[in-house]
Amino acid sequence: MNLQKVPTVTKQTFREMEDMSRFTSALIFDDLLIVAQKQTNCFVLNTARGLVVIDAIWPCREAFDAIVNAVRDVGWPPDFRHLLLTHGHADHTGCGKYFVEQYGVETYLSETDDRFWAEHPIKPDRSETWKDYTISHYITHGDVLDFGDKCISVYATPGHTPGELSYLFPVTENGVRHMAALWGGTTPPHSLRGITQYLQSLDMFQQEAEQLGADVALSNHTAVDCGLERIAYSRARLAYLPNAYIVGTTGIRRFLQVFRTLSYEMLEQLE
Repeated sequence: MNLQKVPTVTKQTFREMEDMSRFTSALIFDDLLIVAQKQTNCFVLNTARGLVVIDAIWPCREAFDAIVNAVRDVGWPPDFRHLLLTHGHADHTGCGKYFVEQYGVETYLSETDDRFWAEHPIKPDRSETWKDYTISHYITHGDVLDFGDKCISVYATPGHTPGELSYLFPVTENGVRHMAALWGGTTPPHSLRGITQYLQSLDMFQQEAEQLGADVALSNHTAVDCGLERIAYSRARLAYLPNAYIVGTTGIRRFLQVFRTLSYEMLEQLE
């Protein structure tokens, strides 16, 4: 079978990150909801200390409404308490200001990327991408965030941005525990030094994921993991069918290899 080895990322891909005309969602684990537009995902983790939103799609009211409505659709009370960010790009810091204003959530990001977000808005000519809410807690490599029945392990994985973070955390499927791995920064940087750092971060995160027995692959962009297709499958999935997000330890290695291959392709362009 001639399978595509890496995702196709084009100018259209980046344009679609701002298209808020359509959202989709699925409850992919007992305690984990995914919400997406065409190119960007966020996750909502249900914990004993309230709902944890991981990344927030785009800085607009439509994204906020989509996340809140998806939570209500699965029957969870909208007990939003925390917003955990992977990095300081507007398609991840997203609609966080609405969660802060309406629910008073606590927010989490690295100090490095809090500054990066303020000093390097993704679209400097557009004020909606500028920093628009305060980070409550600076987190860094080695931190473990305790949300009662679940802990999220934090890893500094710089490369895509200077203070990018990636996460490992438990989820359950019919009460059976699994470990999810979320790589924080999808595309490699455009410099030799940056790519070297990105690859080092990947190696470290893969080692940590294997030590914790990660078997669930999560991405915050749909282009790298057949994201929209996996959501559609999850929405229609019958009980006897496998969970598309559970890939095993070998699958985690293959998933992270995608980002290495993207890096190697970028190196070829720099030569």
